[in-house]
Amino acid sequence: MPASDRPEWVQAEYERIGREREATSRETDRLYRWEFVRVCGLMFGWTAVGALIAALAFRSTDQGTGMIYLYSGMVVNVAGVLWTIVRAYRRGEERGDW
Repeated sequence: MPASDRPEWVQAEYERIGREREATSRETDRLYRWEFVRVCGLMFGWTAVGALIAALAFRSTDQGTGMIYLYSGMVVNVAGVLWTIVRAYRRGEERGDW
């Protein structure tokens, strides 16, 4: 049935449904972009904090203390990034993304 043969109320209903779907799609895309930016920012932040702690190893004159700083920086980096990813996954599950 061509679009011109449909009753006017049916065509108006199709247009309303289309507008609602378009608005929902824009809102969902905005939320996904914000979540992506948020997760990337947190991962960069944890990496920077870990790098700063590890950089203290190069200022240390004692090898033992330097290794503690180095490994502490690595742990903070990896744990922070892992926590960020796991939290993002859980938020996605709560929203019903997957």
